[in-house]
Amino acid sequence: MFRYRRLFSLYLFCMVIGVSQEAYALRCNGGLITVGDAKLTVEKKCGEPTWVDRWGEQIVALPDTDFERSISRINERWIYNFGPTRFLRIISFRDGKVTHIDTGSRGFTVVPGMQRCDFSSLSLGDTSAEIRALCGAPDQQEQRFETLSRPIEGGRQQVSVSVDEWTYNLGPTRFMRVLTFRNGMLTNIETGDRGFN
Repeated sequence: MFRYRRLFSLYLFCMVIGVSQEAYALRCNGGLITVGDAKLTVEKKCGEPTWVDRWGEQIVALPDTDFERSISRINERWIYNFGPTRFLRIISFRDGKVTHIDTGSRGFTVVPGMQRCDFSSLSLGDTSAEIRALCGAPDQQEQRFETLSRPIEGGRQQVSVSVDEWTYNLGPTRFMRVLTFRNGMLTNIETGDRGFN
């Protein structure tokens, strides 16, 4: 009995190590990508991403004092689609360095003349790249920017949020769908007016 517990414990340990490695590394044909790698290294090892989302962030330290200073950063999210046999890989960058490596939904093959997607199958948190692959290009796309501010220790943080609204006209027998993305992530799905030809 003790031997089986020991083997089970070893198995669990290996699974945890495997999961944690997956969260911090990505193997591409050109080599291994890890947290802290530069964008140029990622591009060299994995090639150009399928999709890129960008947004700005500004941190104001010691506001309203003689020592106030402002730090601006650019954040990016690179999405790699390695095809339908693998999952999407999502690499987040801050200041040109990898901060997170995440796994998305199953990859896909883009087929010209693809049918419109089933909007009920979409989930909040899906990326704009995934939805564009499933649903095609929207019939109308609007973009605006919002600045969110929140206090942090010793100052405040302001994040520039790119808000994209995609409208799909599904024809006169169906209602339009309006999808809202914040920094490339789906945050809202609304039913619009009746579509038209």
